[in-house]
Amino acid sequence: MLTENTVQAETRLILASSSPARKKLLDDSGVEFTVIVSEVDEEQALQQAQEHAYASGLGEITPAQTALLLAKAKAQAVAQLPESEGALVLGCDSVFEMNGQAFGKPRTAEKALERIRQMSGNEGVLHTGHWLVDNRTGTRSPEASELRSAVVRFEEMSEAEMTAYVGTEEPLWVAGSFTIDGFGAAFIREIEGEFHTVVGLSVNALRSMLKEMNLSITEFWKKSA
Repeated sequence: MLTENTVQAETRLILASSSPARKKLLDDSGVEFTVIVSEVDEEQALQQAQEHAYASGLGEITPAQTALLLAKAKAQAVAQLPESEGALVLGCDSVFEMNGQAFGKPRTAEKALERIRQMSGNEGVLHTGHWLVDNRTGTRSPEASELRSAVVRFEEMSEAEMTAYVGTEEPLWVAGSFTIDGFGAAFIREIEGEFHTVVGLSVNALRSMLKEMNLSITEFWKKSA
């Protein structure tokens, strides 16, 4: 579904994500865009990618590869829609890695609490994959990608704090069962890397991918009234 954001730039940017955090981040960064949410079946996309990896002798897909694969799947799915013709389509996905294990969205309070107990007093790596598809005709570099990763270190949390946090329902639908721009910020001691990577969309990565396509991010800044 299209949002109310109307892009004034000659080349439109479409965000292939339903994430309020990613939308707010682009808004706050002065970028004009529309949103078309992809209907990608993430589990099916990962299963197919893993089968292909096994067939190619590449073994298990890593959490970092998972983030980039899902970003690619989302961007390419939206890029195939008629309303994306002539636009740039940005897909993003985030995966939290701890001890080599990938933590996606927990979806249930029980799983979220189990994960947060593991995270308390420990650290992990938040991977955010970015995939940009250029739907303009005659372009030489129709796709670009960036993977950004940041180390996240957590404070020790009491059982009461963990239960209260899960009770907000904030961690149920976000990668790794935490946010850095909401209630979860209280439990993050520090990050090593880019703040926007942890939020779920690096504007610096977007700039880099646009540059590969001979575009400047300034072309997508909101025009003053």
